[in-house]
Amino acid sequence: MLVSYISSARERFMAITSENKQRLKSRLAKAIGHLNAVHKMVDDERYCIDVLTQLKAVQSALDKTAQLMLHQHLNTCVVEAVKADDSKRVMDELWQLLRKSSDGEEDQLEPNPIAKLKKCCGENPTWGIASNKESR
Repeated sequence: MLVSYISSARERFMAITSENKQRLKSRLAKAIGHLNAVHKMVDDERYCIDVLTQLKAVQSALDKTAQLMLHQHLNTCVVEAVKADDSKRVMDELWQLLRKSSDGEEDQLEPNPIAKLKKCCGENPTWGIASNKESR
């Protein structure tokens, strides 16, 4: 069963199936387990490389969770927003998400450069690739 993802303009919910919800929760539980192991390793004053290896496992579990969540979002929320002619909002949301660096700070990039484009990518700009006319 798919859960509604929009209740109002300010409050949104996750569009998710029961199966994907369980997959997300399972991945999060794995990350929590790894993080608890790191906490214990620090208490036990374990060797630095062992702790760092366990931290990499935490990060990997979180990265896989984020990938699953992004895939779900693209296939549900973004598709529905595009159908409802609300693509600018979801593209801006994704742009803001992608601009955030791993330390939580936003990279110092110009606001969504894609929004400035006048034509479709197939017509212009060339995205730095010389056209057939230019390369001859």
